[in-house]
Amino acid sequence: GLSWLAMPATRPIQLHELSLGGLAFTSPYPMEVGRTASVRGTLGDEALSCPIRVCWTRPKQILPGRSGYEVGAVFLPLDDASRRALEVFLKLSPAE
Repeated sequence: GLSWLAMPATRPIQLHELSLGGLAFTSPYPMEVGRTASVRGTLGDEALSCPIRVCWTRPKQILPGRSGYEVGAVFLPLDDASRRALEVFLKLSPAE
């Protein structure tokens, strides 16, 4: 599914890696290390909205002639619904 980054403007991102601890994604826009933002999207049938803090960023070619940034971030404390959606999606917990 499509994921969005709110920081306060909403921008589309391409998710590459996802774990209970955080995520990596590609963005056409740079992000400063330490910046906080919110990632919104869907995991399976569940809506997800998670606060994140950027840990690293590096330039990356997205398409020929188009550059962007690969970004790694950790989740800040998640609410119960978001944590559960993440666990089910990652198959760490059975669906109800």
